[in-house]
Parts: sequence; structure tokens; C-alpha cells
Amino acid sequence: MTAAPRVDVWETPYQPVDRWLMFLPLLLLGLSLLMVFSITALSAEESSGSPFAILIRQSLHIAVGLVLAVVVSRVKPATLKRLSAIAFIFAVVSLMLVLVPGLGAKAGGAQRWLQVGPLRFQPGEFAKVATVLFFSAFISRHHQRMRLFGRGIVLPAIVVGVLAFLLLLQPDFGSVVVISLVTGLQLWQFVRIGHIGLLAVVGALGLSAIAVTTPYRLRRLHAFLDPFKDPSNSGYQLIQSLIAVGSGGVWGRGLGGGEQKLYYLPAAETDFIFAVICEELGFIGAISVALVYLCIAWRGFRLARRNAGDPFRSSLAIGATSLIVLPAFINMSVVLGLLPTKGLALPLVSYGGSSIICTLLAVGVLWSLSRHSLHGEMKDSAT
Repeated sequence: MTAAPRVDVWETPYQPVDRWLMFLPLLLLGLSLLMVFSITALSAEESSGSPFAILIRQSLHIAVGLVLAVVVSRVKPATLKRLSAIAFIFAVVSLMLVLVPGLGAKAGGAQRWLQVGPLRFQPGEFAKVATVLFFSAFISRHHQRMRLFGRGIVLPAIVVGVLAFLLLLQPDFGSVVVISLVTGLQLWQFVRIGHIGLLAVVGALGLSAIAVTTPYRLRRLHAFLDPFKDPSNSGYQLIQSLIAVGSGGVWGRGLGGGEQKLYYLPAAETDFIFAVICEELGFIGAISVALVYLCIAWRGFRLARRNAGDPFRSSLAIGATSLIVLPAFINMSVVLGLLPTKGLALPLVSYGGSSIICTLLAVGVLWSLSRHSLHGEMKDSAT
């Protein structure tokens, strides 16, 4: 009896990657380089003697992320499914290690970074990708019983609760919000509407309770409701953001011509980079950026619909797409004063290694789903 042929991790592409899902993230990465240089050139020259110092670091982040995205795109979805448990365990252990003195690194009053020699990364960002993989595999195994309250709601709620507990110890409230919402979107098509509604209510009440019982989060909420009540302290960042947005007008001041980035707007290259986009590229530029994210959502959810016959692929496409699009619109809403400040980056645009690299991992997952045909993988598994 002849042995079964070995199934390789790599699969010959059945079809090219969706051009929209290839081009649009690259377009955002190009915008990131332009805006990061525009914002940081002056401060980088003052601190390091070169206006390109921070731009070079961002370029390295993007290069590493793109390499990983290409590698992930070459991995079969079935292999991603097998790796999901390992990725999730690594994410949980990393979140625990962040809290260990000597390993966890503090910045801005939060202990969100893990320091390993010269390298420093944010496990909370990787946890988002790992959670999407984990719940995609969970849904694939249990989708026929997901309409049961215990299997469809209680178990996912426990998993998200453990992650939320570890993230809130850092604290990282924004990642808790993103993971909760993305997980809800993944579960949506497999559980009872009443169950998901109950989970949404309980989750909203829990997050609200956390927000109003933590002094600094309560101050953020007050600043959101009335930033001009404390314009030099808790309301300062939102006021400066609104000034940047309003001063851009329709066409903007021109690339590099913004003024709020000049030591007025805190976190201009990270959480509030969209405010600088509004100021320098105007309403037209801001709407164009929003349309890019909407197009990514269109192609990503279209990919999920094309893979509706496979619960793992479908939920993975929904989760990976949501990880890119959902934080983007939360970030833009914060900048425009429509939501309280949450400390979330604008995906693929804001400065930051962990955010860029982990978001590109999600992009690589979409490339993998687009690249590898369901027919081809079914043929391999039957060989």
C-alpha cells in the first residue's frame, strides 16, 4: 500500500490576490510615509540631527510587516487553522509577561510593551490577530452548535473576558473594545440574534461601568461631552484636533503646511494623525481616506461571502477585515469628536511598529484567503 502524498504548507496559487486588497493597503502605507515625515521631520531633526530618523523607522516597520504579510499569504488557510491555538496561547502568555517587572516596559503611564533585548513590541496588537484566528477555528469546529447559549455565547464571553482582564491591567481599554466588537461580528452569522443582542447589552454595560469607575477614563468622558470645560487639561487634545480638522477646509493647507502638528496637537503622528490629514489634505483628503477603508471593507466582506460554505474561511475574512476597518472608523470618530478618546492608532497609517506589523498580518490573512481556492484545498485534503 503506497503512502499518502505529503501535503505541503505552501500551495501553488490558484488565482492571484484580489487587486483591490493588494493596492488599497499599499496606498495607505504610502500615505503613512508621507504623513509621518510631514509630522516628525522637525522634531526628528531637533532630537537626532536628521529629519528622516522617524521616517526610516516607520519604513523599517512597514518593510517587516510586508514581508510577514507575503509569508502569511503563501500559507494555506487550513494551516492557519492549525496554527490558531498556538498563536492564541502565545498571545495570552505575552499579555501575562507584559505585567512582569523587568520584561514589561512602561510608556505614557501604561505598561503595554514587552521588552526583549533591543526589541520592544505590544502584545495587545498581536492578541487582536490571534483572537480572530482562534474564534475562526472555534466557529469552524462548533458552528453546528453555536445556536446553543453555552457554546455560542458563554464560552466566547469567557475567552474575551480573560483577554479583557489582562488588557485592562496594562491598561489598554481600546484593544478591549476592538476585540469585543470584532468577535461579535465573527459570531453574528452563527448564533441566535437574541443571544448576540444579550451579549452586546452585557458587554456595553460592562465597558461603561469600567469607563465611569476609572478616574482618568471618566475625565476623558467629561472631556468628550464638553472639551471646553477644561481646555488646558483634559479637553486640550480634542480641542486641538478639532482646530486642525476645521482649519483644513475643503482642500487643506497642503502637504507639510499644517500648523497643529507643531507642538500643539499631542500624539499627532500616532492616535491623531487623521487630524493632520484633515488639516493638510482637507475635506477631500479625509473623505478619500475614509473611502479607502470602505473599499477594503467591501472587498473583505465580499471575500467572506465567497467563502460562505466554509465557516473558518468566512469568519476569518470577517475578522481580518474588521481588524483593519473597525479601528479606522473608531479612530476617525475620536478625532472628529464623535467618540471619547481611546488611544487607538489609524491602521496602516499611524506611526508605530506593533500596530503596522500586526495590521499587515491581518492583510496577509486576507491575501491568503483571496489567493488559495477552496476547490484546490479540498482536493489536497482528499488526496
